[in-house]
Amino acid sequence: MFHGLAAQRLVALFVAGWALFNFPLLALWDHDVLVLGMPLFPLALFVIWAVLIAVLAVVMERVTHVEGDERPGPVD
Repeated sequence: MFHGLAAQRLVALFVAGWALFNFPLLALWDHDVLVLGMPLFPLALFVIWAVLIAVLAVVMERVTHVEGDERPGPVD
């Protein structure tokens, strides 16, 4: 299904998401600060989540363009 660089990018994205949503890095955002009237912690969670989804979309689109170029020929 995924080979080479695409699989490595997906694994790296998984590890980055796991690290960003784990305690040591997530604790950086746990302060009593308001950004545009919203608490920083939920806002940071949403932004991290949205960035991970956007990066995943870019990686998957690149994979489908590379692997999608192989069109089957006519069937006899």
